Amino acid sequence: MKRIDVFETKKVLKIGQRVEISKIGDVDDEQSEVYTSRVEDIKNDDVFLALPMDSMLRPVIPRAGQIIEGRIIEQNHIYSFTARYGHMDKKIIPVWKLTMNATVVKSQNREFVRIPAVVALKISVAAKDGSLGVPFRTDSVDMSGNGVSFLSAEPFPLGTILTVETTPIPSVGRIHTFVEVKRCAFLKNGEKYLIGGRFTDLSKAIQNRLVKYLFSKQRELINKGIISK
Repeated sequence: MKRIDVFETKKVLKIGQRVEISKIGDVDDEQSEVYTSRVEDIKNDDVFLALPMDSMLRPVIPRAGQIIEGRIIEQNHIYSFTARYGHMDKKIIPVWKLTMNATVVKSQNREFVRIPAVVALKISVAAKDGSLGVPFRTDSVDMSGNGVSFLSAEPFPLGTILTVETTPIPSVGRIHTFVEVKRCAFLKNGEKYLIGGRFTDLSKAIQNRLVKYLFSKQRELINKGIISK
């Protein structure tokens, strides 16, 4: 069973923590892209996050007063938070100024944390009649226990079902599963599309092995100074 605890925000927040923004505003539709940031400064109830950029390297700027939902990422834990966006500010770099709620929710379920990981993939489109399209090969950009992102020469509509087969992953083996496309963003610099998808039928045993592998990969990247904690 997933363990969840509530903690005071001020006892959790630290300058330099990695943050993922999962929802902006109060719409019910799932946000098509998760934005990455980090804590740059903390003053009383105000938290300053580095200005997030979308997959096309455009700054993400909410409207004043919008509700922000996201996750504070640490090596072994995740803290879900809610905040209210204030305005753009300037520290050493451009930042968001947020007023955080007094508490965050801590979870040891790390399956949705995305880790940079390059794995060779073979991908096909799964039609409604069960047939498969012509496969193409690419590499993953990052992975989590819940999904994968990769580059594609062609766009895919949201909701498209794909089959994804990986090369053997250490301690995991070869993964062959279905993925539902959740985001599709054009990358101007490479004239390709960044596709993000959610695993729809990955077994819990394989998911647990994948999460364990990804977090060992994260520790390796942290030790090499490639990513921050």
